[in-house]
Amino acid sequence: MEKEEKLSFIKRFIEEVSSHFLKEESPMIIQEGYENVRDIILLYAKQTNLLNGLLVLLENNYTEESYILLRSQINNYMLIEYLCHDDSSKSRYKEFVMQPLKSDYKFLKDLKKAIDKGWYRDSEFPDRINKLNDIKRELRRNGYDLNNPRTLSPITVASLAREDRLQFGIYISLYRQASKYEHSDPTSLEVYRTQILEEYSTNVVFKIDLSKSNTEDELKILDMASNTYFLTLAHLLQYLTQNHPHLLETYDKAKLIEITANAAMRHSSINKEEFIENLINRTE
Repeated sequence: MEKEEKLSFIKRFIEEVSSHFLKEESPMIIQEGYENVRDIILLYAKQTNLLNGLLVLLENNYTEESYILLRSQINNYMLIEYLCHDDSSKSRYKEFVMQPLKSDYKFLKDLKKAIDKGWYRDSEFPDRINKLNDIKRELRRNGYDLNNPRTLSPITVASLAREDRLQFGIYISLYRQASKYEHSDPTSLEVYRTQILEEYSTNVVFKIDLSKSNTEDELKILDMASNTYFLTLAHLLQYLTQNHPHLLETYDKAKLIEITANAAMRHSSINKEEFIENLINRTE
């Protein structure tokens, strides 16, 4: 498939997923104890929007900028994989839920350093100390040692990637490449320089071209983004059929099988026959 054909196919696939799996704009009821499943599905909803945004950027030839959304999508995919391989005590989900508290704790400590440097007045943040104490209590209540920085470290893509060969392969290839654009690595700036004089390189003489884009990377980004989306859906449905098949009882099972089988067919890492048979048997 060429670019336009791939874009068209992925858009149709997203519409099918949004309608028949995510059930966009339809009421959803999550019983107590299934909050982890709720958040896994919501993560995939977010991945859907990330992919939609990436398609818009590629359609308008913003290749470099689309790398940033690809990076976020890969991060999302690895988080879903992480949560789908949780233990019976849901320790991974508990760690996932604690991420905002850890982030707020670090922010408030950094804010204190800024106040100590005289950049801000303490009076500008009257609730800072109370908020910090509340966060400390909650972290301790959940078993975190505030004197051990390692326990307060956030979940990182690097740590997630080390859990699986495929994830690590994605990490060392396109994720690291995408990070260059996310963090404005010097090598990511070369595309904006257009040569003016043959005798001078673009390091010396150039003009800035904001419309310039590295079109050679378009299909590579599109393939990675779509394959990640297909793979996530296939693994997510495997997780639900194996662990929570009753949650799929309200779905159009024939349509769901069609969509997810199509996703499985798109990624070489999935045992297609085993996956489809398992999905059909568990949703009958």
